[in-house]
Amino acid sequence: MKSEIEIIEEVTRFVKKAMQDHDSGHGWSHIERVVRVALHILDCEGRGNRQIVELGALMHDVGDHKFAAHDGPAEIRRVLGGLGVSHEVTEEVVNINENISFSKGKRPATHSIELQIVQDADRLDAMGAVGIARAFNYGGFKGNEIYDPRVRITDPPLLSGASSNSVSTVHHFYDKLLLLRDLMNTGTGAKLAEERHDYMVRYLDQFFREWNAGTDM
Repeated sequence: MKSEIEIIEEVTRFVKKAMQDHDSGHGWSHIERVVRVALHILDCEGRGNRQIVELGALMHDVGDHKFAAHDGPAEIRRVLGGLGVSHEVTEEVVNINENISFSKGKRPATHSIELQIVQDADRLDAMGAVGIARAFNYGGFKGNEIYDPRVRITDPPLLSGASSNSVSTVHHFYDKLLLLRDLMNTGTGAKLAEERHDYMVRYLDQFFREWNAGTDM
């Protein structure tokens, strides 16, 4: 059986290749950040299995429906099984992959601490300055409007957590990104989310001042 270091190295190579067709906001740099933050949360919380958290963070976007047609859980089982990772660890990594998405809705209070940690790390990367950059990068990648003033912000087109297909990138903040602060699972995640949430609020305030410059606010 391979060592844990060798397993991480092999999985890293697999994930880098799997992310090649993703936009840069969902590519390898996103995975790296999620891994770092997840391990930081793990250390701060003092609970959870490090191998599951690291592998779960590395493989959380495998089979992402926005980019891939293949079956993420099947790919995870194939790769980890081939590396001799235990069935128990593999299934926990699959559990993270299957349940991490915002579209799942409410916080996974009944799920494992490892899923909660990786989900917090993934959601944190959708917030703050990096989250803003990722949102507009993906909007451009999909050809979305920056902002559509015909659709009132106070009357959002989506139910929270229903979809990521907002009418514009700015609307996506209200459909998803501004909701994330209150969906953190861990105390560490909640603390980290506060500053990032406040930064997005300040950004949107400045955005609308500039968008409406010269008009009757």
